[in-house]
Amino acid sequence: MPVLPVSQRNYEYLKRKFPSADESFIRERVKNIQWPINRKARVCEVTVNSSCNNRCLFCYNAPEDFGAFPEPEINLIYRTLYEGRKKGSWIAAIIGGEPSLRKDIGKIATFARKAGYECVKICTNGLKLSDKSYVRHLAESGFNMFDISIHGHNSMVHDKLVNKKGAFKKVMRAIENVREMGQEVGTNQVLNALNYRNFPEFFRMAYLNLGINYYNIIYAHYRGMMSKNLQSLKISISRAAAKVYEGLKLLTEYKMPAFSRMLVNFPPCLFPDCMDIIADWELDEESGDPLLLPDGKTVNMATMKNKQTVKLPVCRRCSVGKVCRGIDREYVEIFGTSEFVPIKKRRKNVVKTIF
Repeated sequence: MPVLPVSQRNYEYLKRKFPSADESFIRERVKNIQWPINRKARVCEVTVNSSCNNRCLFCYNAPEDFGAFPEPEINLIYRTLYEGRKKGSWIAAIIGGEPSLRKDIGKIATFARKAGYECVKICTNGLKLSDKSYVRHLAESGFNMFDISIHGHNSMVHDKLVNKKGAFKKVMRAIENVREMGQEVGTNQVLNALNYRNFPEFFRMAYLNLGINYYNIIYAHYRGMMSKNLQSLKISISRAAAKVYEGLKLLTEYKMPAFSRMLVNFPPCLFPDCMDIIADWELDEESGDPLLLPDGKTVNMATMKNKQTVKLPVCRRCSVGKVCRGIDREYVEIFGTSEFVPIKKRRKNVVKTIF
């Protein structure tokens, strides 16, 4: 009996699990996905440079860190990817800086695919991908997932936040190029005071107009550039939450599940009915995935994140307090602790997920 293509298996899985969703809508959503969508994400994340061609106002790197480290040797990158694969990672995330500035980026993707990674993604600002021939080169090298950051629902907001005039137009062209190549597109957005009010408009544009399934909606880390632009960009999680909820309603409206844990750096006590889509909130030392840093050192991601957070006294009264990682240290220093209320009982999730 012939093995069904991955897209067909993904379609049948979604149709079985979410029968009320429109069949043609499901087929459109999964047509470019080349991996089983119901598998738990295990990621080997590799930082291939520290240079960047944007100067984002919210970047967690400080200005003096841009290009401060030499590019890691390609053999070190290969070893990290190989070790990650041996430990069960099946997603290779190639990050920076801006990884597209690395001249041998195609070789890294080719190695990752040969090593057995089913999903090889580049996390990029999209500027160089506005060139269709460059996107073709990346796809032919082995990249099959393109995480292209969109930090605003229009050019005015996006260009201001990335500090680059014309960037939004190039990002839209990049996404069009990737989709023409039949590849999957994901996106990242860092929430802050300049864009959170328009999150519903952004999400509708990204989900419906651009057909994006995979998201990292990141509550900003108050480090690096973000700390330098604190007064213009800071916003409490509680104030941003209402707009995030409003945007996520689109998933229930179309009766489709979330394809990934999309809320990053959000504590579960402020999103108690969206806990299934909060990423990395659990205190989990053992299964932390590897991360190659710009200085060439490899760390366990779970260990690193545990050190960046702090548990509050109120956590002792929370039903998930023993397994929750806690709150970013810088956040507590800036906003205090008054908004955090313990979860008495786990709630039903308002957004369905595939996992």
